[in-house]
Amino acid sequence: MGRPRTPLLDKDRIALAALRQIDRKGDFTIPELAHSLKVSPASLYHHVDGRAEILTLVRQYLARTVDATAFGHLPWDDALRAWAQSYRDTFASHAGAVALMSVQPVTDPVLHRMYDAAVAALEDAGFPQQSVLAVITAVESFVLGSALDLVAPEVMVADVDSAAQPRLAAAVAITPSGRPRADQAFHLGLDALLTGIGSLRTQRK
Repeated sequence: MGRPRTPLLDKDRIALAALRQIDRKGDFTIPELAHSLKVSPASLYHHVDGRAEILTLVRQYLARTVDATAFGHLPWDDALRAWAQSYRDTFASHAGAVALMSVQPVTDPVLHRMYDAAVAALEDAGFPQQSVLAVITAVESFVLGSALDLVAPEVMVADVDSAAQPRLAAAVAITPSGRPRADQAFHLGLDALLTGIGSLRTQRK
């Protein structure tokens, strides 16, 4: 038989198949991934070196859905806000990937370009060079936690004894549930974080 006109595998298909497993189970294995793609593990290794490269491909796939275009076009705080919101939405749809992505160094040139744009925007806004990666890491840490909060239970504090904890019960009673609860916490936290981060800027003459 002739070779198929469309390759059975490419890196995007591998990344998407791995991401689907992560969404279902919180992780993936090479044998299960190969099975889902209807190929042998040996065939999979013709396209990737192993698990680390597959995680890089998944990170690339997710990064393409994060909008970083505001860097260099909007003021630093508006750009960080837009990036944070897009980042949160991406990982809320793939919450299982958060833990896996958090333990792997960022070695991919695609992601390096995104971070480079963020670094340039922050430095141009007056942030000291030694602080810019700490700023980006602080925002990312907050965003990833907020992404998990989007898929958390609708009510995080429940079954409060109003007689024993009246202040807490009253606060719970007026706090929204579901997505509005998560959005309220996200926007409040991001406002506070950006306000604090802004104090690191140097005054330019």
